[in-house]
Amino acid sequence: MATIVDGRKIAFAILNDLETRVNVIKRQGGQAALAVVMVGDHKPSQTYVRKKGESAQKIGVDFFKFVFPEKTDKETLKERLKQIQQEHQLAGMILQLPLPERLWPFTREIVNQIEIDVDVDCLSHLALGRVMMGESALIPPTPGAIMEILKYHRVELAGKEVCLVGRGDLIGKPLAAILAHEPVTLVTCGRSTPDLSHYTKTADIVITGVGKKDLLIGEMIKTGAVVIDAGVSFVGDQMYGDIDFASVSQKAGLVVPTPGGVGPITVAKLLENTVKVAESRLK
Repeated sequence: MATIVDGRKIAFAILNDLETRVNVIKRQGGQAALAVVMVGDHKPSQTYVRKKGESAQKIGVDFFKFVFPEKTDKETLKERLKQIQQEHQLAGMILQLPLPERLWPFTREIVNQIEIDVDVDCLSHLALGRVMMGESALIPPTPGAIMEILKYHRVELAGKEVCLVGRGDLIGKPLAAILAHEPVTLVTCGRSTPDLSHYTKTADIVITGVGKKDLLIGEMIKTGAVVIDAGVSFVGDQMYGDIDFASVSQKAGLVVPTPGGVGPITVAKLLENTVKVAESRLK
């Protein structure tokens, strides 16, 4: 039976440290503020934004939420992003994804309106480029959460084979760039990979970030593997990850579930980026 990672416990420790750091920022006359922009009434996004706001308030980070109607057009949204940054002294700003479907083709164009010095999600071209080059002071929150789990559980990376399933902008691309600077053999798989199990069965560490229920089952991993599930999908109001937890947990050595695994740490890492920006302005 695998060791089950408690993401809430790891996130709690990070948030406690951040609360202390925010108090120091405020004593020195600084300010830590995070703005979240949301378009429409996507229910999972509403939940994520609420959790971000609760955690921000817990550690003393000022939290601004801006919700625009689903019918908001591209140019109006771009203009409002610029305006919010001008009107508020922010240490962080994010655009909650996904946008309404008709805006999907313009996601990158819209995100690029967020200035790099407050892009705590690291999704703009400039921010993501710095991550790819290993020159970013900030780590994208979800990849940062995954690396935090590996560190917390003292998973040795040197010489390990890592199979990363998913090539998306939020997880796959930046995490692949981060792992490229580690002493691992990295294999990345996507929807065009003909036989996923061929790669997952030999990997010491399998990380998924696809959003497809039961994508990975126990027979697709080797005994004792580290399995990190960062995928999210919904059936009704029920949240699922990418792995069949029952079968995978019987075979893995360490397993990160969804929910309760990567998600809480991602929120903590988003706030950590925000606090880092606020601290940098005091120097």
